[in-house]
Amino acid sequence: MKSEKFPIRFENFSISVDGKSVLENITLSFVEGMNVLYGPRGSGKSFLLRSIVKLNVEIFNEISRSGSVYLFDQNVEDLDDIYVRKNALYLDTSFIDAMNRYTFDEFLKLALKRKISLEDFSEKLDDLGILRMLIRGQKTPLSVFSPAEKISLLLFILEQKKPRVILMDCLLDHLDDENLEKIMDMFLKMKEERTFVISTRILQRFLYIADLLVILNNGKINYVGSPKDFVLKM
Repeated sequence: MKSEKFPIRFENFSISVDGKSVLENITLSFVEGMNVLYGPRGSGKSFLLRSIVKLNVEIFNEISRSGSVYLFDQNVEDLDDIYVRKNALYLDTSFIDAMNRYTFDEFLKLALKRKISLEDFSEKLDDLGILRMLIRGQKTPLSVFSPAEKISLLLFILEQKKPRVILMDCLLDHLDDENLEKIMDMFLKMKEERTFVISTRILQRFLYIADLLVILNNGKINYVGSPKDFVLKM
């Protein structure tokens, strides 16, 4: 398989924080399409995903790393931060909470760096269930949006920004089954153009969409392969 089919690679990658190992000798390639990263709380999922966009060093002071992380066959340490975060977008639950600070208009200006016309995107916003939420037009506070509606708005942003890699860190775990199904249908329509890595603590809800399943526990890889093979081994 050509190297471009593996947009994200880890080679012998380890992280320690305050002298404690959180990821140990990770060698792994995420594929184009839909990747599901499963593990319990504290398994190292967030450290792994944040490593792709160089965020760990901004959060932790006493952090040491060894090995390499590659984005599109380039070592992320050799890439400009702006390039990395333009092409790979990391989202976790804190992002959803932070959206409450903004109105619809403010958030779009912040995310897209430009003003948009509702008329130009009314059909798309209506399809995503966002238009009906704009009770005060573009001045509607995002605090009135449900988590599912905020994620739908993020999907709209993703379609405009077109990052090549989307990293969702347990962002979908708190959605009910109905809203999760709607969101996943949207993701599946987008996956041919992008690489998704969805981390979760609830494996059964995401097995059916995975092109690749990765199971992480205590900072080590327990399984990498197809969901079908994993189920057959159970």
